[in-house]
Amino acid sequence: MNPTIQHIEAGKVVAILRGDFAGREEEIVAAMIAGGLTAVEVTLNSRDVFAAINRLAKRFGSTMAIGAGTVLTPNEVQRAADAGAQFIVSPNRDLAVIAETKKLGLVSLPGCFTPSEVVEAVNAGADAAKLFPANSLGPAFVKALRGPLPNIRTVPTGGVTAELAREYFAAGAWAIGAGSELIGKEWFADGGLERLTERTAAFVAAGRKNG
Repeated sequence: MNPTIQHIEAGKVVAILRGDFAGREEEIVAAMIAGGLTAVEVTLNSRDVFAAINRLAKRFGSTMAIGAGTVLTPNEVQRAADAGAQFIVSPNRDLAVIAETKKLGLVSLPGCFTPSEVVEAVNAGADAAKLFPANSLGPAFVKALRGPLPNIRTVPTGGVTAELAREYFAAGAWAIGAGSELIGKEWFADGGLERLTERTAAFVAAGRKNG
């Protein structure tokens, strides 16, 4: 199995770094690794994103999956790959983005909302379908989707809390994506990184209970 896929599957949680973290991405990711995290994406609408991806890839890339999120064009795929990204996540299903991702040997997680989009994405080479926005679909959608499509990996993303993660995993999700529900904004306060480690552990435990 592809090592990036193995890393994502090990923790079953893709943490989403979005925004301005003042160059402290490594601290934040280290705190989440302490909680069991094995995959993180930095979205392209974040500050100094390619430099951040590069730093994370150099420090953690051999032991966890480092990805780029909110990737909308093939050119962005190339720039993310040059920075060291190992997987590409998008909010939408763009066949050209999937093609470029696979051409460069990266793992592809395009955003999908319907069964047709999921099948089209996988047929185009996607490794998993990011179900987005998951808060408009719910765990019941994942369970229903697995009826006709039991072998497709799904990654519900958007509004997924640790409690909801348990429901998604019970419904058959392969992994989940978590942004503000996991990282929040208090990481920079006193004790914030310790609380982030604890919150990460709760998310990861949700996947292990259903693994």
